[in-house]
Amino acid sequence: MKKTYLLLPIFFLASCSSSNDDNDSPNNNGNNNDSSPVLVTKMVADGETSTYTYNGSKIAQIKNITNGEVTSFSYSGDLITQQVTTGSSTSYKTTYTYDGSSRLSKKVYIENSLSSGAVSTVETNYTYLSSNSVKITYTANFTGSPAMRTGSKTATLNADGSLNSWTETASVPSNTGGFHSATGTLQPIVYDTKNIPFKNITGFLKIIDTEDENGSIHNILSYNNVLNYNNGTGAEWGIFKSTYEYNDSGYPTKNVRTYYNKTGTGITNSEVNTYEYNHL
Repeated sequence: MKKTYLLLPIFFLASCSSSNDDNDSPNNNGNNNDSSPVLVTKMVADGETSTYTYNGSKIAQIKNITNGEVTSFSYSGDLITQQVTTGSSTSYKTTYTYDGSSRLSKKVYIENSLSSGAVSTVETNYTYLSSNSVKITYTANFTGSPAMRTGSKTATLNADGSLNSWTETASVPSNTGGFHSATGTLQPIVYDTKNIPFKNITGFLKIIDTEDENGSIHNILSYNNVLNYNNGTGAEWGIFKSTYEYNDSGYPTKNVRTYYNKTGTGITNSEVNTYEYNHL
């Protein structure tokens, strides 16, 4: 599935409070020079270079210079309602719907192959059980397959509204027919106390449920998500640790992310991301 680098990738929401862990002035957005918001203008993600343009602090466009993909964003007020990515062979569209409290209530992701016409759709719905608990249900359909993947996560939020952990159940189509029932967990995420690169992008913190859209103003240090097929035939996982270099305002200039196997004991690969900003 496509990861959009705003984003690094996109999701689920909560109303997020700001934090003062970096001893920032409440009016400077962690910027040591002036009161205008710090915004990412360039990102190199594992070798692919993207530039970011804005209308004020609202993200307008991301252009991947390496592969030519362009992602455009739409807003309703201060809420991101749509992002559309167009490339040479595939297009991607994600739409977001919010409830009366400006919390994300629905996300629909559609991926189109421009050559084959194949379409994949993932719909995710969010039910808020309490101030720190969200139920996330999803369905995924793929062209050429009669099988539908479904799942449900019960997520716990931190006091600032960011993602902490979840438990998950899923029904995963088998390559040989039928389905795998599956259960899994996202262990409590470990964050640093610095600023994420996208902290000041209007509406970004409303989007949560992946490792890179988690509703936090802080960066992930450790992430461990495993989904096991209950018949013992397989598993899905995302396990990584990150190290950062920061500028004087506490924003990352470099992130080295190291991925691990299912047991967390063996390194499978790593990637390097670097960031440039409109000012420090």
